[in-house]
Amino acid sequence: MQCRKALIYSCLLFGIWGYSSQVTAQESTNDEIIISANSARFHQSEGWGIYQGKAELEQGQRHMAADTIKLFIDKNGDLERVEAEGNPVTLRDGEDIQARADFLLYEVKADTITLTKNAYINSEGRTFEGAKVVYHLTTRNVEADGGDEGERVRLVIPADKKGDK
Repeated sequence: MQCRKALIYSCLLFGIWGYSSQVTAQESTNDEIIISANSARFHQSEGWGIYQGKAELEQGQRHMAADTIKLFIDKNGDLERVEAEGNPVTLRDGEDIQARADFLLYEVKADTITLTKNAYINSEGRTFEGAKVVYHLTTRNVEADGGDEGERVRLVIPADKKGDK
């Protein structure tokens, strides 16, 4: 039961992520959750699960792919965080949101997704890039950091398309 609860909570990441389309977000949170990988372990008493080797998490139009996806739950069986590592980790929510980084961290209580190492997020054509990008799910605020090596952050706002005014 706690294993299933952890999987459901892990997908809150995907249910909350789709703010660009409220209807899509509401529909997707009701969709079944499918996690697949080459191998999986879940240590309920220790509060963690790990999916390794071409790990994928899907819910409706949302898809995450990574080399490794880790779930961490508290003593009550509630999800605390999701960590994903890959070369890169990719996250897609329909046609509206695409993100990638070498590492993705979803912190449930903080309601944030942190992308680090080659971080990139595209939301409806607007992109942020940097060593670290933090996306606040509730407010949709974005923070980007170039890192210690002097890397700069980059924001691209597309020009209005002719006739789309």
